[in-house]
Amino acid sequence: MEPSPLYSKLLSLSKSHAVPYDLNEILSIRAPDAIHAWGHNYLLSRSPGLRDRMDNAAFKAHILSTSPYLDGQGLEIHDIIIDTVARKSAIHMSYFLTPKGSKETVENNLLWVIKFTTEGEVEGGVDGILIKESVEFIDPTASARVGTVCRELHGGKMNDDVRGGLTLKQDSLFDSPFW
Repeated sequence: MEPSPLYSKLLSLSKSHAVPYDLNEILSIRAPDAIHAWGHNYLLSRSPGLRDRMDNAAFKAHILSTSPYLDGQGLEIHDIIIDTVARKSAIHMSYFLTPKGSKETVENNLLWVIKFTTEGEVEGGVDGILIKESVEFIDPTASARVGTVCRELHGGKMNDDVRGGLTLKQDSLFDSPFW
């Protein structure tokens, strides 16, 4: 059975988000008022560097602030699920992150939940469809490991503008009454 045109458009945008050619491509498929955020709620409550809900300018700044700390990263898409009625996708994938100056590569196995605009809601995208929200559910232990190695290689700290998983620390990740 042939997929619907809407399914094909949402799949194309999901793949472009997961595997962008460059920063301009990922920004070009986002609505002007798109938001990026992180999940899981408990992790967010304990991690100030993940609490931001970012507009496109802040999302771009986040990507640019972390790139000096990471060498080229590999990635693998495990699965993409498209819901045309809800206009959402879920992308299960892994980023293979290597801190600059390290030989260690860490697999950050994560899930993206993407929400899309309706046709014609904004100009651009795939036939008038763009990403209006992205929520990234990272692997906190993998992110903490990468962040810890980055800090070790940079005198124990990173720039204040760094947001996202690199802000997590292994030594404080499990400071919880639940562990």
